[in-house]
Amino acid sequence: MSDYQTISVAVDGPVARLSLDRPEVRNALNREMIGEITSAFSEFNENPDVRVVILRGNGGVFCAGGDLNWMKNVLGQTEEEVQEDSRHLLNMYRSINGSPKPVIAGLEGAVIAGGLGLIACSDVVIAEAETKFCVSEVKIGLTPGIIAAYMLPRIGLGWMRYLSKTAALFDCETARTAGLVHEIAADTADLDNRIATHIKLALGASPDAIARTGQLIDDLDNVITEEMLSIGLIYNAKARLSDEAQEGISSFLEKRKPAWVADG
Repeated sequence: MSDYQTISVAVDGPVARLSLDRPEVRNALNREMIGEITSAFSEFNENPDVRVVILRGNGGVFCAGGDLNWMKNVLGQTEEEVQEDSRHLLNMYRSINGSPKPVIAGLEGAVIAGGLGLIACSDVVIAEAETKFCVSEVKIGLTPGIIAAYMLPRIGLGWMRYLSKTAALFDCETARTAGLVHEIAADTADLDNRIATHIKLALGASPDAIARTGQLIDDLDNVITEEMLSIGLIYNAKARLSDEAQEGISSFLEKRKPAWVADG
């Protein structure tokens, strides 16, 4: 297994565990972490000995979304260059969503923006009861371009409109009602126990049958098309290059309100 800097990976027999490991920034996704997650899943997906993958976040938080310092660093780039940069993010989600192994996401603390893309690509999602969620992009002048391609088939148009256009902070019950979360754990110990139960279920099933079932689902209802992903990529790049995104990201980093905030 590779030597990673932004994630921690442990493979114990048939069980692979990947934890986002940038707790100082609430496990925000940057270019390096995106590449390392993609690399790790590529190894898991090709390793016949790995039967199930557990996805967690270190430091009591799952993922705070994209690292805004990385998102902001687009000045002087063309839209095509920004699309190529964003394509790494798309490929990361693709490596998780297309995994032939069951992917179990265990959530704590917060799941924001791009973190929701991670769970939308997972097969089993279990959240500790106090976990909070937000599709926060519009607050800082961005659009959830890439994650929308994965979230929309999962939660439907009504919930996608509500959650993404309001950027409302929501709880586990709302996340479960919307279809983002399957189970709610009372506490961290219960979360660990529920993950252990699903590991046992995964190891008790035929790995080939699980992979074929995943392919069957795609073949019967493959609504995540290449066209959708391409459209999402374009929206992602245009948003990152926009003046509003630069203002929104700067205001967040500077801990002030963006210029468009109105009273009322």
